[in-house]
Amino acid sequence: MIDFVLHALRSNPEIAVFLAIASGVLIGRIQLGSFHLGSVAGALLMGLIIGQVGLEVPHALKSVFFVLFIYAVGFKSGPEFFSCLNRSSLKLVLFSVVLCATALGAILLMNAIYHFDAGFTAGLGAGALTDTAIMGTASSAIAQLSLDEAAKNQLYSHMAVAYAITYVFGTIGLVVFVGTIAPKLLGVDLRSAARELELELGIASTEDIISVPYTRIVVRAHRVGARADGLSIAQFEQQHSNISIERVVREGQVLERNLELVLHQNDIVGVYALREDIGSLVQWLGPEIDHPESLSFPTRSVEVVLTRDALAGKTIHDIKRALVGTQRMGCFINTITRQGLALPLLPHTILRKGDVISLTGRTASIEALAQQLGRIRERNHKSDIAVHSLGMVLGALLGMLSTHIGMIPVELGVGGGVLLVALLIGWYNSRHPEFGALPPAAQWAFSEFGLTAFGAVVGLLAGPAAIAAMQSQGVALLISGVVVTLLPPLVSLYFGRYVLRLHPMVLFGALAGAQTEAASMNKIIEQSGSNTPVIGFTVCYAISNVLLAVCGPIIVYIAS
Repeated sequence: MIDFVLHALRSNPEIAVFLAIASGVLIGRIQLGSFHLGSVAGALLMGLIIGQVGLEVPHALKSVFFVLFIYAVGFKSGPEFFSCLNRSSLKLVLFSVVLCATALGAILLMNAIYHFDAGFTAGLGAGALTDTAIMGTASSAIAQLSLDEAAKNQLYSHMAVAYAITYVFGTIGLVVFVGTIAPKLLGVDLRSAARELELELGIASTEDIISVPYTRIVVRAHRVGARADGLSIAQFEQQHSNISIERVVREGQVLERNLELVLHQNDIVGVYALREDIGSLVQWLGPEIDHPESLSFPTRSVEVVLTRDALAGKTIHDIKRALVGTQRMGCFINTITRQGLALPLLPHTILRKGDVISLTGRTASIEALAQQLGRIRERNHKSDIAVHSLGMVLGALLGMLSTHIGMIPVELGVGGGVLLVALLIGWYNSRHPEFGALPPAAQWAFSEFGLTAFGAVVGLLAGPAAIAAMQSQGVALLISGVVVTLLPPLVSLYFGRYVLRLHPMVLFGALAGAQTEAASMNKIIEQSGSNTPVIGFTVCYAISNVLLAVCGPIIVYIAS
């Protein structure tokens, strides 16, 4: 039986790849307290174990899977990357540059101290910073070195070993630093700091916001009493701004919304209201009743992508005032997300192009409002495979182009070229959705499967040489991993607070984003009870995804 399994793995390496992926994902899900290894590290670890039987896995698989991953990252980050290249985001862009530059310096410092080769150095950076893109772009750079295949394979093996050794502390260390150590170093109470920033963003002025934070829209039916008798719908809504009367049923006759319609006692009305106001509806309107007919008015919930130049860079408060004719349109904000992360629904929260606004309201009003904001994001599950395949081809060709700065050869590499093209296509798609559709589920599949499969192949390629590499450099890599994980956020913490003067909550989100690590931001959100760290996270995440990927070839060039 064992001989059959070994024969199957050696003669059919695709079986080994998918076995490493499946077992690695399952291991990555195991929770140890609040920590879990994750799919990529799990797949790489299982690849290292399975690879001990001696396999010949095609090296081209590694490049194919990495291209899928880096393309998805670029496509998702494109709108945010280009929209944040302006003065309002300059501090956060500079913060990411400083953190990435410090990280690169720390990696090269450890290389100089311990004399690692290019493989160990690239794996150290990828694992300690939990950014697998470094390993992908470094692999492309290693492939271009003037070395024989045996030497290159040894570098690939060393890279996988270094990543596996440094990844665990890289993940845990950053979460602990951002969630616990950084607030203590600055003497910040997370909940107090969050409340302070929310006040700055206008939480004390809820009447100036389109929707009140942390509430949901509810629908109720009420029988009109004496207090509302004789008021037109317009007059009633002027007195109660968080209520919208959508339908009136009078003596069995359905009367659709008309602002001039006068309410009569014993009319039955269907209303939208914010949850905080439903306790007062009995007093303002009359007793609540169960009346399906009055509640059967047409409604729609949509996601609107903000694309209008005139509204980008404005606060929610300013956008509300700029939307003509929408003061009482029965439309309510459910959420506003940026790169899939919820923004705080506060009056002075600044929106940017590509932000997704989830709205609920009557159909006609929602469509009119969407036209003023940008475009409705259609629920289309089809991907434009032709555009994205050609994008990967164009990116790979672009990455092969090279030039020289003095005596130094400079090229993007396949990973860098694909990333650049994906950024452009993602940005263009956010403004012209008919071109290059790639729904969020498809982006996730490209990214998650591509990266996990890449990790599995890297582990399998490392093979038996991994054990010897661990024995020779294991301790040095552990020490180096601690330095590379903690030094960049430590330097950036004080730079962001005392040079850039960032608010602590924005700063902590920026720390997580600049190291492309969502787990540490989620820790801050959990401890503070606020979504305000998202403001700093998204810009830094987009910028660092590009900068850290670029670090891979630089590390290989200097270390080799």
